[in-house]
Amino acid sequence: MAKSKIAKQSKAIKHIRNNQNVVPLNLTIPYKDTRSNQVTSFDVSHLVHLGCNKENEKIDSRTVFIRRFCKKAHQYVSNDCSAISVKTHYENLRAYLAFCDALNIDPFTANGYLKYGGNDGELRHRIKMFVPSKRLWEYTHGAELGITAQTARATLSYLRNALDWCGLPASEWGKYHRGFTGQSTPHKGYSDEEEKLLVTRLKTLFFNFAPQLIAAKENNAPLPETLPLIMNLELYEEIIQIPTSLEVQVSRCNKNGIGVNSAAAFNLTMGAAYHLMCFFTSLNDSDIRNIAHPINVKTEDRDKNLQVVKVSNYKPRANKKVDALLVGEPFDINKRDGVKFIKLLERLSKLYGNGEGGSMLLFTLNNHAKVNYSFNLQALNSGLVNQLHLLSPHRTDNLPWFKELFYTYRNQQTIELKKVVNHLGRLVAHKEVKAVSKGISTQEALKSAYCILSCYTDLLLKGILLPLTYSELDNDGNVTVSFYYRNGEMGYFKVPASDLALIKDIEQYAKEKADKQPKKYERLLLARTSQNIPSDWEGISPIRASLMTSWSVGPNNYYISLRSSRWREMSSNQAYAEGGIQAVQSLLQNKQETIERSYINGLPSLNKVTLSQGIEVIENLMDNNLEQAKETVAKRRGIPMLTYEEGEEKRKTNSNGLACDGKQVMIDGKNTQRETNYALGVDFPCTEFDMCPMCQSAKAVDDVDAIYKLISTIDVLKEGLDMFPDSRGGALEKIEAFEYTLDGASEDVFDEAMRKFNTQGRHPRVSIGHAILSM
Repeated sequence: MAKSKIAKQSKAIKHIRNNQNVVPLNLTIPYKDTRSNQVTSFDVSHLVHLGCNKENEKIDSRTVFIRRFCKKAHQYVSNDCSAISVKTHYENLRAYLAFCDALNIDPFTANGYLKYGGNDGELRHRIKMFVPSKRLWEYTHGAELGITAQTARATLSYLRNALDWCGLPASEWGKYHRGFTGQSTPHKGYSDEEEKLLVTRLKTLFFNFAPQLIAAKENNAPLPETLPLIMNLELYEEIIQIPTSLEVQVSRCNKNGIGVNSAAAFNLTMGAAYHLMCFFTSLNDSDIRNIAHPINVKTEDRDKNLQVVKVSNYKPRANKKVDALLVGEPFDINKRDGVKFIKLLERLSKLYGNGEGGSMLLFTLNNHAKVNYSFNLQALNSGLVNQLHLLSPHRTDNLPWFKELFYTYRNQQTIELKKVVNHLGRLVAHKEVKAVSKGISTQEALKSAYCILSCYTDLLLKGILLPLTYSELDNDGNVTVSFYYRNGEMGYFKVPASDLALIKDIEQYAKEKADKQPKKYERLLLARTSQNIPSDWEGISPIRASLMTSWSVGPNNYYISLRSSRWREMSSNQAYAEGGIQAVQSLLQNKQETIERSYINGLPSLNKVTLSQGIEVIENLMDNNLEQAKETVAKRRGIPMLTYEEGEEKRKTNSNGLACDGKQVMIDGKNTQRETNYALGVDFPCTEFDMCPMCQSAKAVDDVDAIYKLISTIDVLKEGLDMFPDSRGGALEKIEAFEYTLDGASEDVFDEAMRKFNTQGRHPRVSIGHAILSM
């Protein structure tokens, strides 16, 4: 049949196959690293290969799922949701696919999902292996490290979302297994001692460097090679020199030749400004990063001498505006220079950035002196803790590890210690002793000896002369170690008698090195040596912050960890002590449930339950002894347990596994059944099963099926806690009442009910819908 004229003259694009007869796929997702302010396009085509490795064979059946995932990821970000969240979804999906491939299981099936997150799945195995108090250096080579229940819960939540994006009913699969239970670790705020140290030294750096940087820019004058900073170390002062150059080693630049020198004076000043902003405002990380020009300074109407700066920002996730005030002469004497700080920071930011409306207040400069799109806080923090000598009060816990390192280096060996991921995706310890050169062993022995001594004192350890002198044992079991600096000043510190041999071994090692050097040089306890010639190191410390990473010493174990969440927790504790929860809510601008969950005095949801129980016990002490009072409270908070025969008389139980006569009798609160029946003009029996924990008619039955329902109800309520954070308080009270009730079940009935729950999942009559209606 002849072609039509329209077909002949069509200008439609004709698809041409390439030489391999393959149409290339564009499998990308929007990707944002926590260190960057820019969203980039990230290729995830490796996910369609076995083990997520492009060198392995391609599994064509996966392509449709990964394409759906990419499409949903782009839609997610286009709806103003976080690209960092997309990155987390991808990482959890990749780990899951690699695990399933290692076991030869289809990952896009319920069977694969349950093998990973089910009742006897991989994640539960990892939780069992986790020991929270154990540090990495305490593990043997190849030992599993495990994960927390909170990590497992978050991992599975992200994985279910990722699989949903792939077009699979993963949310339904979640009903086939129990949830992960475990208390979340609350934020730990800075102590008064840590706050004083941090604020003093951060202010010293910022208020010294910012005016010099501003003056150089305004006068178009070159900066000196270094800017001096005077550090007070107890009775001793040390001047440290911070380089101003923005130059970066070629190896640390990207393909365009751009890199950031985080140790440069300007960038360290901006790092200090970030944490001072945390201190003055109590805003969280994203809010502080997003503070933009212009910054307005207003005069208070009632007090013309009082200047106020209001810093505002919009939180898309919470769909609200948050703000913070910085005042010139506030009630808190520690924050009285807040306005001075923000005005100085604004000038600095405008001079070195573009200063236009909407431009970021905080930024770093790259090696071309241009504003960098990333604000790598981790790198800035490393420079700050090291240069400002911000040592953690918990650093003595590392002494056994530093001791092991010191003796290993003395034997001209090193210990390679790190976390690695095995073929199943499990974190395991890699700990291996290797031989090193004499030069390296000498350098590292100095660093480990320095770390050991710094655990006993905050004094400057540079310039200490040999020999040391030792006192007799005191009443506390300590020995005083005394020494002289080269300038004639004396210092001392105390060590436990059990550690005296270690200090003497460090001294002996220093003597052996000093014996090899020419006699014209001073005999130092700690010194760099090159060709047996001793010399001091630059700055306060001979180590860099990155050394703790290479030694696998965790955050806050040697240096203080610098985090916005710790500043917020510190501020919330101070506000709570002065003005209660209303003061905290005004300060942090979170919902009350968020504050109670994350910031006030540990884990407040548990504290609140414990406190309320304690108050009830005290109330009952007037008529009873302590044990009777406790028993009274337990009976009140629980639901009475009927025997199986008594339950049979009731004939059936409701969806909670509770029996009642259909007449609602409330302990406290409104009778919702009466209110409903009055509105309808009828007399229906009660069906408001979410009120059972407060109703005196409700009775549990000592029967396997009834207890099975009750366990399932508790499980769905716990799952609903994260879905409905605003209703968390009421849900916790219901869970508590139901769990008290379970204590009354006979042991064999409870065990059989748990066996059914573990093998069959939730009771067929109980679903997440029950939690939704209840909450």
